[in-house]
Amino acid sequence: MANMRNCNLLVSVVTGIVGALIATTSYSYGIEVTMYGPGAGFWPFFLGLSLLIVAAVLLFDTIRNSGKYVLEPVVLSNPGNIAAYHMMALVCGYGVTMFVIGFYPSTFIFMFAAMYMLGLRNYKLMLAVVLLFLGFIFLVFTQLLNIFLPLPFFID
Repeated sequence: MANMRNCNLLVSVVTGIVGALIATTSYSYGIEVTMYGPGAGFWPFFLGLSLLIVAAVLLFDTIRNSGKYVLEPVVLSNPGNIAAYHMMALVCGYGVTMFVIGFYPSTFIFMFAAMYMLGLRNYKLMLAVVLLFLGFIFLVFTQLLNIFLPLPFFID
């Protein structure tokens, strides 16, 4: 059976590796701030640093409370965890469908499905929230900032 100490150690190592990879990759894109704003790697670099800090804090806490965490079991198949696994699968599916059908249709499906998975059953409200959100994103990014969000792979 898994215990909290081992799971925390694994998560802190994986988070540290991901944070280091993000920080080093984004640093190569340029993090300097010019008169036009920050470079392309500026915010991802700080995301990577934040992940490294979180990994270090988790590792320190796990080492400090190792005796207590060894006794605490982690049940990976409890209902709360199963719901989290379903949400993770939905997020992965969102990433795949964004490449296949584009940002707006995949975001529509993702938001609708996520709200349903979280227990909302008022379909009119769900539709209103999704359409308002997508309308806002379209207005701000496409119309005001002239930034075009991902299109399906067959349109590029």
